[in-house]
Amino acid sequence: MIPLALIEDALVYANLLLMLTVGFTLTYLIAKIPNFAHGEFAGIGVYITFTVAQVWKSNPYLAVPLAFIISAFSGALIYNGVLRTLKRFGGTMISLTISTLAMQIMISALLNIYADYLYPIAGAYSRLFLFRHLDFEFIGLPGVLIVSTIFLLTLITFLHLMLTRTRFGISLRAVVEDSSLASILGVNVELACTISWMLTAGIAGVAGSLLPLWFQGHPYTGSMLLTSVFAASILGGLSSIYGAMIGAYIIGLTEIFGTYLLAQTFGAQLTAYRSLIPLTILCIVLLIFPRGITGLIEDLQARRASKAMVKIRGEGS
Repeated sequence: MIPLALIEDALVYANLLLMLTVGFTLTYLIAKIPNFAHGEFAGIGVYITFTVAQVWKSNPYLAVPLAFIISAFSGALIYNGVLRTLKRFGGTMISLTISTLAMQIMISALLNIYADYLYPIAGAYSRLFLFRHLDFEFIGLPGVLIVSTIFLLTLITFLHLMLTRTRFGISLRAVVEDSSLASILGVNVELACTISWMLTAGIAGVAGSLLPLWFQGHPYTGSMLLTSVFAASILGGLSSIYGAMIGAYIIGLTEIFGTYLLAQTFGAQLTAYRSLIPLTILCIVLLIFPRGITGLIEDLQARRASKAMVKIRGEGS
């Protein structure tokens, strides 16, 4: 029988991974490049929670809005200060992608410096920490599970309504489809891109701020999560936010339950190779159905439509 604590681990991890994957996929749809710095926004959130809980001695949930604001500002800074500047000077997609990798390395270095700076101030180890003891419980469930689930449901509803019912959402979808045509039709492409980068970075920061309440936080948290985010986004299909949601939950649950089953079967030493699970799924997806779940569904629908057309033509003749 699977322990209840493991189910809670899996659900919390899947919730946080979904937040990160949705943001990564939306950024990719708009910028047309993978953002290697996306995981570091979660790292920023991790250390904002550490600052609030250990330095300010306050409720760690106060870090959530602060993480959103600071991470959103960081996302806008990267887009306008780096990507937009490179675009202006004729930067190619490869150079833009490499620039996000450079920003990932830079932010990771800054987080390491900040961790060393915090150690004498906080009087606690700032490179490996866990704040489960600061979390609350409600009807026997950990607070981080309740808060992350509520935030996730709110986020999904917000994104759906924004993309389908608001003028900005329609403009954003136009930018995703064809940014040049959207610009001709009067859409402020750069403003739409800036706001989307702020939104996705802020969501990643929130995910990071909740993570130390259940999992260990350290300066490389964001970098380590990026593998799972890539796998979830590609599994769901890089062309769909809804596919990314499905992919994130599959990867999140499989990663936790798969590690547990492997450890139970072959020994606890296999937990160190947990990242092999999303990497294996990523390789299988790229080899068998590279367009992910969304592409697979679209192919099946196309085949059904083709068969229906053939049947109609046969009956007509």
